[in-house]
Amino acid sequence: MKNIWDKDIERTKLTNEMVTNAEKMLGVKLPNSYIELCKIQNGGYITYDAFPTSVPTGWADDHVGVDYINGIEEEGILSSNYYIEEWELPKDILLLCGDGHWWIAMDYRNTKEEPPIIYVDLEWGEDTFILELAPNFKTFLEGLYNHDD
Repeated sequence: MKNIWDKDIERTKLTNEMVTNAEKMLGVKLPNSYIELCKIQNGGYITYDAFPTSVPTGWADDHVGVDYINGIEEEGILSSNYYIEEWELPKDILLLCGDGHWWIAMDYRNTKEEPPIIYVDLEWGEDTFILELAPNFKTFLEGLYNHDD
């Protein structure tokens, strides 16, 4: 797996015990590709800034912004339930990045392992807009790119 992290910043080193505890606490199996990425660096800013979409979003006509990925830690995916409640997001998702008005998440609503990656926009029209970006985390990683304005 290639290293997509923007810079080495001081992060808690991911251990197998942290993964096991997170999976037990969240009641899901985290994707192996996500775990491997977090073993390189446990969350942070990435060298890419976009993921392509087939439909317009609140971001742009052809992509959504992705400039960081949450790690397996208290300030990362383990804080998902707090934000889900705060922003009235769908249950059973794990937040990878976002700012409150939009999120990119692992969607565990219909599975307990290898979830699709979704984009959730709370300000797109009348209802919450949910778009599947990728069938799994590995495909999501492979699709990241730098968008030139």
